[in-house]
Amino acid sequence: MNETSDEFFFTLTTQRDGDLDANSNSFFQYECIIAGIAICYFRLTLKSYEKEPLPLRILFALLLALLAYFKKPYEIICALQIFSYAMPVVLITNVQRLARGSLLPGSLVRLLLLLFSAVASLVLSHVLLSSSFLSGLVAVAPVSIKNTLCYFFPVREMSEAYDTILLFVDKVTLDKLISWLLFVTFNIQVGMGFLGIEFLRKEQQRRNDLIRLDMSNYDESESHPEMRVSTNGTDEVGKMTKTQKKQMEKSRRFQRGAVPFILLTAAPYMLQIIGLGNINFFAYTCFEHDIHRAVRLNKLFSHDSYLLAMANDSATPPQAFGQSMDVVVSTNYDIFNRKLFSLPKILLLPGIIMRQPLLVAQIAPLIFGSDYIKARVMAFLTTNIEKFRKEAMEIESIRNKVESFDLKNAELLQRSGTGATQFTKRRWEDLTVQIQQKSFMASFLTRTKNFFSFIQRQFVFSVLIDCALAQLIAIGKLVSADTFVFSRAIEDTVDTVLMKSRAESELARMLTEIEKLRKLSEVFDQSRNQLLLPCSIASEPDVKPSIILRNLHYSRGSASVDIDNTELKPGIYALTGANGSGKSTLFRVLMSCSTNEKPTDLPSSISFANTVCSVADESSSSGDGTCDSRQDQDSSKPEIIMPSADVSEISQTFYWPLYTRPIDWIYQTHLSNEEDVKSVSLKVARVLQDLDFRQIKPEGNETKIVTMPTEVVAEELTKKKEDWFSDLSGGQKSKVELVRKVFIHDVCPSVLLIDETMAPLDPASKSLVMSKLKGFCKGSIIIVIYHTDVRGAGEEEENDECVPGNNFFDGNIHLEDRTINMRALC
Repeated sequence: MNETSDEFFFTLTTQRDGDLDANSNSFFQYECIIAGIAICYFRLTLKSYEKEPLPLRILFALLLALLAYFKKPYEIICALQIFSYAMPVVLITNVQRLARGSLLPGSLVRLLLLLFSAVASLVLSHVLLSSSFLSGLVAVAPVSIKNTLCYFFPVREMSEAYDTILLFVDKVTLDKLISWLLFVTFNIQVGMGFLGIEFLRKEQQRRNDLIRLDMSNYDESESHPEMRVSTNGTDEVGKMTKTQKKQMEKSRRFQRGAVPFILLTAAPYMLQIIGLGNINFFAYTCFEHDIHRAVRLNKLFSHDSYLLAMANDSATPPQAFGQSMDVVVSTNYDIFNRKLFSLPKILLLPGIIMRQPLLVAQIAPLIFGSDYIKARVMAFLTTNIEKFRKEAMEIESIRNKVESFDLKNAELLQRSGTGATQFTKRRWEDLTVQIQQKSFMASFLTRTKNFFSFIQRQFVFSVLIDCALAQLIAIGKLVSADTFVFSRAIEDTVDTVLMKSRAESELARMLTEIEKLRKLSEVFDQSRNQLLLPCSIASEPDVKPSIILRNLHYSRGSASVDIDNTELKPGIYALTGANGSGKSTLFRVLMSCSTNEKPTDLPSSISFANTVCSVADESSSSGDGTCDSRQDQDSSKPEIIMPSADVSEISQTFYWPLYTRPIDWIYQTHLSNEEDVKSVSLKVARVLQDLDFRQIKPEGNETKIVTMPTEVVAEELTKKKEDWFSDLSGGQKSKVELVRKVFIHDVCPSVLLIDETMAPLDPASKSLVMSKLKGFCKGSIIIVIYHTDVRGAGEEEENDECVPGNNFFDGNIHLEDRTINMRALC
């Protein structure tokens, strides 16, 4: 079904155009085409004067479209747009009167007027689009005017929204995106607004003609009582034939006008509204999706610490923050979008005010007063609705995490005791009841708010507007065909003046989402202050690099370790010690070295007696790129020297992404070339099978086990599955991680930390892995956490404190009684 639809419909994408140059002014695939269509439509729709020649309009429309398509500065496009309206007026102006008062011929006067119009258009465009123009107005405006504007218009709220978006998007990029979107929206919405006025007038005229049929029939019957028609269509007195024919002719004429109205008025209007409206919607969606990706993807993955910081801070998923930004963007855009569409109708109001200023003064207080009362009631309801919604969303985020965690560990839950299931049910039930209670209250108040808004609008606000229109019609200042247009004009003007109060609900929700996004930004900023240790890298080229630990004293919980002076030369070491002696903590200390290629944050649970971890970030690190260190007055300076920045750790628990091809995650890149996929899959499969990754029993021989063909394993690595890793045994998972982090690379990491990774391996597999590590990692420092109470087949049990070398280990690092010691192997 999808293949068939693809044959007939093209696919639009809101993703950034990957083919564009990094320094390009464009961002999206159809950005230039959309801008050209928008300005072309505006110029064709809005005439300079009533009888402006169509060829002249087409000429200017095409010129403007070309400038927009080639991404010329908006200042130039705007100047030409203004000039395109001034030039036709100058061409039809009678310049003879002007020429009579001067010695210049008429043609030269017209030329000078055209030059003046061009210069004036450039100056006006420069002033209006200058960034300093608005800031200058704000600077010179009195405080009272600023406060008045902020009271009626959501100036502060929009400013907060802009500042919030800037927390996640580069300012230059954001300004370019906003400029393009406003350019497209202005030209399309204002153009459709002018087109809508003409359509409303024709539609009102058609409805008036329908009403006149009944009025004409009523007038005839009143003036000629003897010609009244009975209900069955026959005349009572026999004198109805002529009048009846006259009425039927009017009715047929009205009916015949329906088809031309549909084909020549309604259909073109519908096509333009749908077509241009969808183009405008696509432009907005490109902008909205781009800002959404900035929060949910670009910003989140711009720093290693952000994802962990988000997970640790709250139960809110990235999707919720992306939706919060959608609310911020859509709320601001919808306000502009509606007002730009209403602008042509609002421009009609000055004529009404000039005709009846006293009437406007009488009716305006009633209209604005009723709307003010409505705004207060709506504000009260909205505040409580947002409060309940926010509480429900917070509890729902917690419930989602709880349910996901319990479902993931359903087997462990089942084995956790007789009361575990009922306990879990009660916990789920409590969260669900709270969410339903909050959601019901929000829905109840929303329903009340919508009914109140509808009744106020239909039976109070509209009635007051009708009173004003009735007075204008009675004194002959307004024709019946314009009643609907001017009714909408008054309504749109009130809506613009009371923009803030009418958008109270949307703005309240937007401010709630802004608060969430700002908290997220604060979490991101705080997470950049990584806690790393001030380490250094060995600089002597003639000496084999070692790990040197001097004057290092750390503790975590009940475990404390004092390292005065320890040097680990290249080799493979077993790290032993009782549970809680500090083995895993030593790994965390080494992995948090600021010199590592990819350091990990030092947990706050680890404390040091003689050093304080500080910020390790580009903006706050010291000149050599390492952390600053501070020690107590009476303690020696701690020192950690690493052989290189290539430090890798294989932990005892592994991460594997869902719905991913295994080969993509093994190389941590999305392979697209099929030849590359096949070649690297075969390479990885060979390494895995060298470790007996996949084994099978041949048909007919249940006792014999053979290695699965490499090609079959390679094919498996190229297939996307929901959770390929979970289907593997513990030993297979360890082999995959060893291959991913060590064996597929050209060289072994300089320092390799293995935290009980080999514990799930059977004796045969463990022997293969050890042999592979021994041969591949010559010259590296490998530290393996080893438990002496767990031995493989054939290992002696005479001394539980002794680590057997097994032709693998070169030494034993033992942690006991707060000290680190080197022990001999068995």
